[in-house]
Amino acid sequence: MIRIGMCDDNLTVLNGIAKILESELIEQDIDAEITIITNDQNIIYEQIKNQEIDILFLDIDFKNGKNGVDFALELRKLNKNFYLIFVTAFQRYIQLSLTTKAFDYLIKPITREVIHDLCLRLNEEFKANTNLFLHINKWVSIRTNDILYIEKMRNQAIIYTEIFSRTTYKTLEQLLEILPENFVRCHRSFIINTNKIVSIDRKLNLAYFINERSCPINSNFILK
Repeated sequence: MIRIGMCDDNLTVLNGIAKILESELIEQDIDAEITIITNDQNIIYEQIKNQEIDILFLDIDFKNGKNGVDFALELRKLNKNFYLIFVTAFQRYIQLSLTTKAFDYLIKPITREVIHDLCLRLNEEFKANTNLFLHINKWVSIRTNDILYIEKMRNQAIIYTEIFSRTTYKTLEQLLEILPENFVRCHRSFIINTNKIVSIDRKLNLAYFINERSCPINSNFILK
């Protein structure tokens, strides 16, 4: 599920936008939810740092906090992959917002038509972007950062995360073509997310993850 965060010092306006957005997510059958609505930049900072937000709606003119553009530049140092959407009453920051790699720049007041168009474009973006999501089929997507490893099992591949597994008929070769570069073939029958490796046991030829789960590796596997 795509996680959406919203941050604005005017919570009344923000909640109004959130209601329109939630309605559009349902209408367009987008697997996403608003997980945080806040006027506290510190909360957003921690969630972006921990990769708990995929899309961030951010105000620019904060009365109690940093300028939204400056804040966004700080967030980009923590996480380059989240989608940033500025929501503001001012047009004068449009050019400056480009330095933050913003996906969109919305001028208040926000209408249903604007959110409708935004959701259409976001949906297409997520379908094409395998850096954030691996699309198993039309209905199921898995956050790539959640994947520990993938195992070939007969004519299927089993994708393992910390809390669940999913099955696909895509081959390991096909999966490697669409997954980010941190996914590598570590064994004839396994692909591993190198970002999730905590330790490697060379005697047993196993890679371990934070939850003590393990994945077989070849004896010549090198973690780069």
